[in-house]
Amino acid sequence: MSLRQACRAPLFGAALCLACLYGVPGARADLAAITSQNADALTLVDTASLEILASLPLPGKPAGVATDAGRDLILAVATDPAALHVFDLNGTARAVWPLPDGVFGIAIRPESGTALVSVITGFVAEIDPESGRELGRWRTGAMPSGVTAEPGLIVVANRDADSVTLIRADGAREVATGHHPFGVTLYEGRAFVTDVLSDQVSVIDSASARVIARIPTGERPYAVAFAAGKGFVSNQYEASLTVFDADSLEVLTSIATDDYPEGVAATADESRILVANWFSDTVQVIDSQSLEVIDSLEMPAGPRAFGRFIAAKP
Repeated sequence: MSLRQACRAPLFGAALCLACLYGVPGARADLAAITSQNADALTLVDTASLEILASLPLPGKPAGVATDAGRDLILAVATDPAALHVFDLNGTARAVWPLPDGVFGIAIRPESGTALVSVITGFVAEIDPESGRELGRWRTGAMPSGVTAEPGLIVVANRDADSVTLIRADGAREVATGHHPFGVTLYEGRAFVTDVLSDQVSVIDSASARVIARIPTGERPYAVAFAAGKGFVSNQYEASLTVFDADSLEVLTSIATDDYPEGVAATADESRILVANWFSDTVQVIDSQSLEVIDSLEMPAGPRAFGRFIAAKP
């Protein structure tokens, strides 16, 4: 009997699912918060059992999402009407705050727990999720999309400017990339940017603000995640993940996925990669060592999960 089958079984399944949530040797139970744009929904999934813990209404065609387990926080961006939706990890809705029209990407600033949202008119806004108040904004290049942050640094991919903006306390620097950069991920002092129309990932040294490598991918790369010393790039048009070595940046292999993979993220123990497939309405699980698809879950229509959508259980 598989773990998912056991979780559905009477009595035994209920007890086992509680064990999944609070600890089973070899299977850490993180929480995945999946936005489904076509269904106006946020789905909370246990990453060990791949069981749906909650399915929540989230109106407004949501795509961007970010999680922070330490602050018990899920932030999701709705685009129509534009709003910041605030939840806790149990799925309780805390607040809904209006945002400027044209928002898409979101990240949580690690120093403060505030929301960083990209706005297509050319800036990133910092929003207090407790009050909805805008605390500041930074100019970016044209059509900012993906945004990410680590202490002391914010990085924004500027789709129509073919660049990224690196923002620090002492100012901002713009760095040229390939064509139509979209997703951006920080990993070990480098920014990895998916250049959608160049079919590559630009690798930027965040200290020197210069491109140090370009990694070839499948067609229309969207987002990058890291696990077990490897990078995983979702390729929308190719229905695949490109896998590369995180140190050498050499491409290792390609993994077939369902149709139109978009959001991709790793569990805290780096044993699994989850990928949301927008056109197939599925989330697939990839073993980060064997590089095989080991499970799949049907989702509400149009799962996108653009951002850091997995939260480690405390």
